[in-house]
Amino acid sequence: GTLSPDIGFLGNLQILDLGGNTLSGEIPKSLSQLNNLIEMDLSQNELHGSIPEGIGDLPKLETFDLSGNNLSGSVPRKLGTNGKLQLLDLSGNNLTGTCHSHWEAASP
Repeated sequence: GTLSPDIGFLGNLQILDLGGNTLSGEIPKSLSQLNNLIEMDLSQNELHGSIPEGIGDLPKLETFDLSGNNLSGSVPRKLGTNGKLQLLDLSGNNLTGTCHSHWEAASP
């Protein structure tokens, strides 16, 4: 199945864990409206397209896992400047761009 754009209406949602569910299609831009979201795991699906720019603006996001999809395009710059973000896994995709200096300093 796909992620409905209506997911953006779940304003109180704090954890979105849909990893490993064979979801396809693009990541809805409406996910950028989930201002209470702390964890987002959409890993190991069949998602394609780009990461919506607004996801980097989510003020409470600490964990963001999109690994194992077929995403392309550049990584939103704002993800690198999100001070709350503690875990970012974008491996196993076709993303381009450079790692923000904040993340380079934190890498082992």
